[in-house]
Amino acid sequence: MLSLLVSLWLPLESTHPLLTIALVILRGFLHTGLFIVAHDAMHGSLSVGNPRLNQRIGRWTLLVYAGLSFAVCKANHHRHHQSPATEHDPDFCQSGRTFIGWWYFRFLTNYVGIRQLMSLGLGWTLLFAIASQTTSHPVETIILFCVVPLLLSSWQLFLFGTYLPHRNTNSSIGEKPRSLGLAPFLSFASCYHFGYHREHHDNPSAPWFQLPELRAAHRRRIITSLNCSQA
Repeated sequence: MLSLLVSLWLPLESTHPLLTIALVILRGFLHTGLFIVAHDAMHGSLSVGNPRLNQRIGRWTLLVYAGLSFAVCKANHHRHHQSPATEHDPDFCQSGRTFIGWWYFRFLTNYVGIRQLMSLGLGWTLLFAIASQTTSHPVETIILFCVVPLLLSSWQLFLFGTYLPHRNTNSSIGEKPRSLGLAPFLSFASCYHFGYHREHHDNPSAPWFQLPELRAAHRRRIITSLNCSQA
């Protein structure tokens, strides 16, 4: 919310382009964080022991994120966990394994509908009305700091949380999603550790910030197993 307020009052005509780009990237990363919070709410790990609060926060963050329905997203995400990389997985596209653009389009159509677009449009209209009173470039402000960050966020979630971990997964032989071989800092910067996808599927109730620890434990088990087999 603070980054949004700063962007609505930012004088674009006198702001250095690098600062504008940095704010757009920051807005995109924080926007992704909203979805990550909602994602933990879908798994009940956001407010353990208080399901009503857990659901309320999940609904609010998805509404702010892009006018999304918490019920629809939760149902689709649980289907993804129940049948990953199959025709029943709403996040997987078998025909799009080699064409990332088609997979991304299919990914969006499972979450974006007329009602969601109307909610998003209403929100951007209200922000445009505010920006009209605070800056001389309201259209550019909304495009740069609302539309572009949302698009960047959707690609971030799709690329690191769906496409890369699942693109070559063979569910017919029980193969699990892959984790990206990123250092913890890069993993956080890429998509809040969503790239540690195998660990997430093995421990869906673990919040996002515990995934590096689970990843390290998994690698230690592999090293121990290899040492034992060599011995």
